[in-house]
Amino acid sequence: MPTRKTEQRLPTNATAAVFGQAEGDATAVLISYHSSPVVKNRTQTYVVFVLDATMQTNAESYRWQIGSETVTTPQGVLEYAHTTEGDAQISVEIRDGASTVLKTLSLTQSVIPLNAELEAMVNTADEVTPTAADPETSRELVNDVRVYIDELAPRSLDGESSLNKLLFAVAYAEAMLVPPTDRAAQTERLAAALEEGTGASFAEQAKNGIGLCQVRPAILAMYRSATPGGSDWLITRREFPHDTEARGTIQTELDTALAELDETRRIDLFNLLRFPKSNLNMTMQLLEAFRNQYYPGQSLPSILADEAKAKTLISQYKEGPFALA
Repeated sequence: MPTRKTEQRLPTNATAAVFGQAEGDATAVLISYHSSPVVKNRTQTYVVFVLDATMQTNAESYRWQIGSETVTTPQGVLEYAHTTEGDAQISVEIRDGASTVLKTLSLTQSVIPLNAELEAMVNTADEVTPTAADPETSRELVNDVRVYIDELAPRSLDGESSLNKLLFAVAYAEAMLVPPTDRAAQTERLAAALEEGTGASFAEQAKNGIGLCQVRPAILAMYRSATPGGSDWLITRREFPHDTEARGTIQTELDTALAELDETRRIDLFNLLRFPKSNLNMTMQLLEAFRNQYYPGQSLPSILADEAKAKTLISQYKEGPFALA
């Protein structure tokens, strides 16, 4: 079948590198959710974007090769767990209906063991709970995405590593609520809704969030401009009232606005939130936007040191922006 809409374009003004480790050119690109080194026995997700219009129409299957293993998928998405340590090459052939190879893409990753320090914490005897809180969430955050958090919010930004710690905490809380398998299923449902072109279905399914930090695309769209550096927000900004019934009215307005966005805008929002690296980036941008909007001139360390302000900032991220009491 032709390339899905969700793998036909990169977001406006974005390169493949914003999503993760990537190799390719202007016609097609292979992206890994997680950058090398990746961890043995942890699920990796690889996605092929077919950017050439003719190739998009002719693509019928994707033949993947990792070491001696080969897998064919109908769409350009593969989930795979490496079982041996060392260097691994991931190659994929985009093929047409006659099995003619239209394009070959590949990337190399180092496969390493689980973080030893974390495993020692997980295995620490504790009658109530392991030191590492939720072990599987800890493994994901430390082994898979910690490098992205450190890249986006370097610990050296301030003496307390405030933004780094906040981003880690938000990611941990949301990842624990919606684990990787549930996120993968969520991604496929949303991709199917976008493929059908039903904006209302996408908006309804996405209202609780997408990806690692479960970012709500309608909220993100209120803080993302149509032009770089502009203030022409994809969706007109609104504040949620404190009254529960009135909140429902605003949510309906946002769902409608998201459903009525141009299809390419909806696809771009989906892809920005689908990949862990860009999801973390969007999360960071939202947190910073809320800080600037509601606590102008106040540093993040000072906000986080104030329990009431810290709770409000997190609530705005989870529930949407609302006026301070």
